[in-house]
Amino acid sequence: MLRTKKTNKKKDFDGEFDITPMIDVVLLLLIFFMVSARMAPQNVAKLPKAKNGDIAAMHDAVVLVVKSGADAASVSTLAGRKFSSDRDVQSAEIAEYVEVAFQDIRKKYVLIQGEPKVLTSEMMRIQQAVGNVLGAGKEIMIAVEH
Repeated sequence: MLRTKKTNKKKDFDGEFDITPMIDVVLLLLIFFMVSARMAPQNVAKLPKAKNGDIAAMHDAVVLVVKSGADAASVSTLAGRKFSSDRDVQSAEIAEYVEVAFQDIRKKYVLIQGEPKVLTSEMMRIQQAVGNVLGAGKEIMIAVEH
């Protein structure tokens, strides 16, 4: 029998590493963390009181008072007349009230006055209801009580 001699020859190192597997692992880790990470909402900051601003004369404005409610924001007029608690009906009533109130030529803008705990989405909904009936040259002003 002929025996052949095994030679353990190592490949000569050419000075370069194959980094393709490392790039694959890094990209997989990046994708994993992007998919599994939960984006935490930003902390709510207390806004400082305004030092400057336009003066809102009540006799020139249609005033809506917004208070936070369980289901929907409670909206009333400055005189105390409350609108419906149903969102759709409330939006329609607000639009009708603003439209009738602007028949008085002295009214130049709508002032939406909200308390601090009113949700932004509720203020935007009320602002949209008002905006649907505003004519040219009429403005919406928003005030938040502290």
